[in-house]
Amino acid sequence: MRKTLRWQDAFALAMAVSGGLFVSFGATMAAIGALSALFIWALAAGIGWLQNNLFAEMASMFPDKPGGVPVYAHEAWKERFAPAGALATFGYWFGWSAVISVVSFTAGAIIQARWFPEQTWTINLGVPVGLSQLLGIVLILVLMVPNLFGAQPAAWVNKVMGVLLLIALLTFIISPLISGNWQIENLTWGLGGAGADAWGGWQNAIAWLYLVGWTAYGTEMCAAFTPEYKTRKDARRALSSSGAYTFAMFALVPLGVGGLISQTEAREDVGAIFVNAFTNVVPAGPVADIMLIISIGALLMGVNASMADGSRALYGAALDGLVPRQFEKLNKHHIPARALVTAVIMNILLIIYVSNPISILVAANLGYLLAILLAVSGFIILRRDHPAMPRPFRAGRTAIPLAFTLTVYGAIVLVVGAASSEITGYGGALELSIGIGILLLSLVLYVIRRKGQDNLPLLREPRRTEPATPTINE
Repeated sequence: MRKTLRWQDAFALAMAVSGGLFVSFGATMAAIGALSALFIWALAAGIGWLQNNLFAEMASMFPDKPGGVPVYAHEAWKERFAPAGALATFGYWFGWSAVISVVSFTAGAIIQARWFPEQTWTINLGVPVGLSQLLGIVLILVLMVPNLFGAQPAAWVNKVMGVLLLIALLTFIISPLISGNWQIENLTWGLGGAGADAWGGWQNAIAWLYLVGWTAYGTEMCAAFTPEYKTRKDARRALSSSGAYTFAMFALVPLGVGGLISQTEAREDVGAIFVNAFTNVVPAGPVADIMLIISIGALLMGVNASMADGSRALYGAALDGLVPRQFEKLNKHHIPARALVTAVIMNILLIIYVSNPISILVAANLGYLLAILLAVSGFIILRRDHPAMPRPFRAGRTAIPLAFTLTVYGAIVLVVGAASSEITGYGGALELSIGIGILLLSLVLYVIRRKGQDNLPLLREPRRTEPATPTINE
């Protein structure tokens, strides 16, 4: 793959993560209060930032491997339990790729409701398909084009939209200073109070950390572009800067929004809290249209980033023998076009035939968080089993205790959160079953590749030969 990226380009793609606030922060605030929601979102983003430090070392160990986190999980686990790589890769890919349909359909619905409310016609494709669905499909196809030409064109798309997003986010950050409508009394705490779950609010908190995890950890996408960076320091800089930026946004923006809107108002219209909050800061002019355009831009940033990251994850998995070899193909621009087109087709079908795609996104979270867990625990395995492998960047002395802590934390959030997601109102037995089915499908694809195409052993790979040179430290 061509080396065309600077860390700033990956940072621009990762800015889409902060736009995730527009998608689901309102639901969190409405359920548990603004202060509790701030705590959940900031904690999850902080965990993501810490994990990025571990992923930066792993990126330096495998500078020529595209795909990022799931590839590192595979490299760590393949000598102990090789199918772990397949579980991580396909779960990660589906977690990133399924969001394309949800976000595109949401953007299409916003456009129709605001500017084409009278266009209620449908066409029959076996199921009725309306304007909002067609708009979502058009948005997917439009954003596919720059991604087919490389990560840099995709990054430029996010840079343009990111400027608008940053203006909106900064407005909320300074709102306590400039708006007389900001009230500290609106910052309510809803965990552990009356009506809390049997664990005094902890189960509820873990369930929300599970649902928020996909958004908050998303800056790890910077590792997926490692072979495309111009220098070996770019991956570390992108991971560190995007993690810090997202943590700041997830701590400061909820503080501003939470003080502008009461929990009761949030419950009345979950999807409109940012529009209403923006109106409380800047009440003049076509505020609603401006805020809707910014919201749509934030959504499309997520679609763009998901395409770029997910395609490289599937391509990297094919190179490592985890999915069918047909995904190893690059186009003339050195882009994994087959992986990208596969995600596009899958999401168009989801928009058309799945009446509630958000349930698939909730289910896909299971595979994504499992991939993160396998990569974080894989950091410990790589340090133990291969201490002499070159590491141009080496995390500090606290890296192993940190990795142990994050492994325990990740396991608790994954198991308890997946089993308890129904208490948030956004999950249940069906979504959990779908998530497990996705992971089982990954094993089927793995067997097809290993036994049907490569005739290789399923459970373990031979131990790699250690280099004779000592580890390089920075």
